[in-house]
Amino acid sequence: MREENVVLPCNSPSSLSSCSDVTWFYSRDKNQNTQKKVWSGADDQISHRVSKFNVSSSCSLIMEYVDDDDAGLYTCRPGSDASSDGFVYLNVLSNYPPYFSRSSKTFYCSLRRYDGLDLCPENSFRWLDETGTELTEGVWLELRGPTVCLSSLTVKDQSDKNRNYTCQFVEGNRVKVEIKHTPRRFKGSSSGIIHLYHRAGDEAVLPCNRPSSSDSCSSVDWIYQRNKNMNRKQEVHGGMVQSSPRSARMSLDRNCSLIINNITAEDVGRYSCGYNTDVYLNMMIISSSPPAVDPTKNEEITLFCSLLRSSSLESCPDKSFLWLNETGSELTGEGDGYKYGGQFGCVSSLTVNLQSRRRFTCQFVEGNKVKIEAHYGSEGPPASSPLSFIMLTLKITGLILMVGITVGIIRTRGRKKPQKDVNVRFSVDDDSVNYENDGERSAAAALH
Repeated sequence: MREENVVLPCNSPSSLSSCSDVTWFYSRDKNQNTQKKVWSGADDQISHRVSKFNVSSSCSLIMEYVDDDDAGLYTCRPGSDASSDGFVYLNVLSNYPPYFSRSSKTFYCSLRRYDGLDLCPENSFRWLDETGTELTEGVWLELRGPTVCLSSLTVKDQSDKNRNYTCQFVEGNRVKVEIKHTPRRFKGSSSGIIHLYHRAGDEAVLPCNRPSSSDSCSSVDWIYQRNKNMNRKQEVHGGMVQSSPRSARMSLDRNCSLIINNITAEDVGRYSCGYNTDVYLNMMIISSSPPAVDPTKNEEITLFCSLLRSSSLESCPDKSFLWLNETGSELTGEGDGYKYGGQFGCVSSLTVNLQSRRRFTCQFVEGNKVKIEAHYGSEGPPASSPLSFIMLTLKITGLILMVGITVGIIRTRGRKKPQKDVNVRFSVDDDSVNYENDGERSAAAALH
């Protein structure tokens, strides 16, 4: 389950005296050509998520604070012989803040897993109320993708705010994992709350709003909390960035704003600088299933647009995601080469036939204001665009004309004596360029 610690067994041979020869690999999907090494006894911990991994005395992989990105296939290799590999599939069950309408609210529950397994069965999700009674009305299996399965429960909005619901993932009649939706009060915005929106890899600058009378950052502390269930962590104390796996990407500017370079999903959450300012860092990503396709083969893929944010916030409002094509036209319903998959919490999907040089844009909006957008596909118009064909033809024709004129001038100027009745003709399609020399003028051109 998300936000928990897990232990993945290695099943190492009893003859193994230590974990120095053990290596752990990670793979998200079957299309990856190489596995990523996440832990090695020989190289010590080697990963951009190094703080997440450790090993036990039996060489089992210990993962701290599991999230959706950790789902996949993990391989334990004792020594260098791949024939003794042990495989562990990690599935991550997550819940999202409910979506509220006038008379109802909808809860979402998703299972992230390795791309290479069978699709989730129809009845793989079960919803229970606070008494343990199974609910059947309002339950839907929204998505059965290769990497994610999504279920929802819609209930009438009641005055009893203490009701809670449990989502279970089952195989047969056996519960594999469950997660509980607990009551949560909405926290409205105020002048001391700032929302920042970025894409993965961006540089984020988190303002501190300290008093202008302060001359230094020696009294500034930055506190980070991914969600309300996670312990608060001090990233900056007394103006100094504290040692952590993320410290190399953090710094303060002269206004004591916190700068985070090359942001990742690990950076999403709530930051407080101590001057009555809370900054929520949100990140948008676009992924595809399958993740790697040949755009020239016009394969069908599903694009997932996600807004990662602190779980202490409310779920994304309905219709807060927009999909656009390369011309800026909004894609809704089903059309030529695409099918809109709808929005579930803070995730929206679009299934497309990926043509050469096609580009799709996902926007997150609040009201009529675009907060952030992300793109999938090549820049520029598609290769089949009539305008691009016309422009390409004009460019080629112009280039041929320039070459012809230049060659004629160079040849004429290169002769020591003017020659009479010299005609040079260069034909471009049905147009002719005629160069004439009458012995007096150096060159002349006539178009016919």
